[in-house]
Formats: sequence, structure tokens, C-alpha cells
Amino acid sequence: MDCNTINYSIIIPHKNIPELLQRCLDSIPRRVDLQIIVVDDNSDLDKVDFSHFPGMNEECVEVYFTKEGKGAGYARNIGLQHAVGKWLIFADADDFL
Repeated sequence: MDCNTINYSIIIPHKNIPELLQRCLDSIPRRVDLQIIVVDDNSDLDKVDFSHFPGMNEECVEVYFTKEGKGAGYARNIGLQHAVGKWLIFADADDFL
């Protein structure tokens, strides 16, 4: 991803609600100036199918996994480490844009 062309970075923390995360991702327009970052905060194996994790096979979505389970704020901070946009947008996995 060319950092010079990214205007917006959307950071989405996630835990245990993959259906709602997929709905959130589906509601975000795909644009060349938009970076989408999902950070999973140690979801439970019995609630999330990691082999079909939302956004994993999308070129415009970056997915990061944490094993710490320290909450949404921590997950957002992980996302901030990867954000390259001029503007930051924070969304929750159950949001619909």
C-alpha cells in the first residue's frame, strides 16, 4: 500500500463477533485512499472460525491478531502502529457505516 495515497485509516478492534465484523466491513466503501485495519483481541476459538476470519482474503483489509486480550483500547493502539492515513477513523466491530 502506497502511504502517500492513503487519506483515511479505519481501525476496528474485534472480539468474538465475526458476523457483526463482516457486516461492518461490508458497509465500508472500498477506495484507493482508504486503509482498513482490523485487530482481533484474542477471540475465543469456539466463537470465531479463524480459517474464515472476516477481511482476511481482502487486499484492502489488514488483519492483526493479539494474544494479550487487553481490550478494545489496546487493540486500537495496535492498529495505530500500522495506520498510515492522514486521518484516523475508529469504528467498533458492531458498527454499520
